[in-house]
Amino acid sequence: MNLIRRTFVSLKPYWRHITMSSLAAAMYALLSALLVWLAGPLLMTLFSVSDLSLPGAVPIQSITAQPSPTGDSLTTSNSSLKAQFDFLVRAKNNLKDKVNSLVAGGDRKETLVHFCWLIAFIAIAANLFLYFQGYFMAYVQQAIVRDFRNRLFEKYQKLSLGFFHRQRTGQLISRVTNDVLVLNDTVDLGFNRLVTDSLTVFILVIFLLLLSWKLTLLAALVLPLVFGFIYLMGKKLRKYSERSQEKMADVNSVLEESVSNIRIVKAYAMEKFEIRKFFKATEDFFSSLVRMTRVRHLASPISEILIVVAGVMILLFAGTRIIEGQGEMDAGDFMTFIIAMFSLIKPVKTLLSIHIKIQEGMAASQRIFEIIDTPIKVEESAQAIEKSTFESVIKYENISFSYNPGEPVIEDVSFDVHKGEVVALVGPSGAGKSTLFDLLPRFYDPQKGRITIDGTNIRDIKVDSLRRLMGIVTQETFLFNDTILHNIAYGLDDIPFDKVVAAARAANADSFIQGFEKKYDTAVGNRGVMLSGGQRQRLAIARALLKNPQILIFDEATSSLDTESELLVQEAINNLMKDRTTLVIAHRLSTIVNADKILVLDNGRIIESGRHDELLRHQGLYHKLYLMQFKNGPTEKESDLTGAIPTGRE
Repeated sequence: MNLIRRTFVSLKPYWRHITMSSLAAAMYALLSALLVWLAGPLLMTLFSVSDLSLPGAVPIQSITAQPSPTGDSLTTSNSSLKAQFDFLVRAKNNLKDKVNSLVAGGDRKETLVHFCWLIAFIAIAANLFLYFQGYFMAYVQQAIVRDFRNRLFEKYQKLSLGFFHRQRTGQLISRVTNDVLVLNDTVDLGFNRLVTDSLTVFILVIFLLLLSWKLTLLAALVLPLVFGFIYLMGKKLRKYSERSQEKMADVNSVLEESVSNIRIVKAYAMEKFEIRKFFKATEDFFSSLVRMTRVRHLASPISEILIVVAGVMILLFAGTRIIEGQGEMDAGDFMTFIIAMFSLIKPVKTLLSIHIKIQEGMAASQRIFEIIDTPIKVEESAQAIEKSTFESVIKYENISFSYNPGEPVIEDVSFDVHKGEVVALVGPSGAGKSTLFDLLPRFYDPQKGRITIDGTNIRDIKVDSLRRLMGIVTQETFLFNDTILHNIAYGLDDIPFDKVVAAARAANADSFIQGFEKKYDTAVGNRGVMLSGGQRQRLAIARALLKNPQILIFDEATSSLDTESELLVQEAINNLMKDRTTLVIAHRLSTIVNADKILVLDNGRIIESGRHDELLRHQGLYHKLYLMQFKNGPTEKESDLTGAIPTGRE
């Protein structure tokens, strides 16, 4: 119930549209029911057995108020009960009188013409109201789809990196695409049809009671069977719906991973393997969908059969009594009763299917709210402050961090970074280097200890303010499937073009950009696939330069580049690092020999600290790593790069 409440509370901002849609639905239901009521009087007019002020016509009251010729035994035995329901007879006669006053003419032909005009007017008006109902509710439906997609995407932006490391991308995409559409179908049926069909059923049941309350109660005996069956089907369908949505998410995941890693797929000649994996995912989704569809479509024919059986029994029972002259209704009333009863089948089926559709929607709603309710581990304090400048020192104080409980990645790490310094972090693969620097922009929060900037705990600084102080060039270069211009000026819509060009020149990127036909308007492809590794790196550096950060976090990634590209990238790095406080994750030790401070990290702990010469003399892990890289002496390439990173203090 909480899921249903939370889902429909989301409709509150659109109560005006829902009200207009509901009013239009009410008018449509009323006018549609009136068309059914006109069937009896129209029949009697055509066959000259009506009381519509025609010559020789028998008054309605004489037809409906007279006792049955044979003295209905059922009526006699229940005379006291009949007296209690006399108001239904009076209401029916009053309604028929109103219809008579609208359509009665001087002769049958004139009356028929009046009937036709009335039917045409009601039909046109009903369909106009149907249009307004559909328009207003469509607005609400699309608004709900938009709102839930926006809420999910906004939540994705607020969640920490750790959340995404545990999720498959396809699963996250499926929440925004498939699950929201399933929920939209529920809102459609829950409001668009609920109001219309509920009112239609209500009005038609009133008509049936007016015409014959006994037959109506007899027809109602079958409803508990129908409702019980639909309830059981709904419970089963929700389970199948959850499974089918999970299988659809699996299809999205396989598709996303295969497309994102298409280079690896082709490099290892794994196209057939990926095809088999995708076919299996779609087959699993197909099977789950077939099971769900089987249950869903079983509900409709069984409920309709039960309703039709009840209608046929009533038709046989009441028709036989009329033929034998024992009925309480005239021919027109009986025809109206039959048409109204069978007109009930469609809206009743829809109302019964609402339970089933809501169960499907609640399965989608549960998956959506699982994301919305996911706790944000990196939260911003209500008292967080803006910080626009970095003045003196960054301090890591007794920092400990783990992704999983009992598996520490960083243990009791402390160090300082003074303004203008170049601090390098080295260590074996898996030592925790990237994680340690990821804590500074609060991609994660440590479980123990704190990080301060100028004495202020970074948890007390607004996250966007904190990150605006920093420029981050990652080991893996991330570019968007957009133009070079938009990748460099990422998020800066009003930046002057000449500043973009200046940043590109400082990053040694302008020269290769000018070689493209469209220059800065050249599309780089998905993840920058149209560019070389060195070109992607230089665009990333240009992006950081344009941001003009005070603190630079640089995860060096030049080892895979050719000599020329590496020299160009290294020169761009030097331009980026000038007059900035820099934290470097060093993979090539030749590039950090002039760093102000080198921290050696192993198994999550800092085991050595000092300048390059000091650490070599110490002959610890740094000395060992250095010898491993240069056991045969520096290559020509290494010699060119030695001392590439300038010291922060000349």
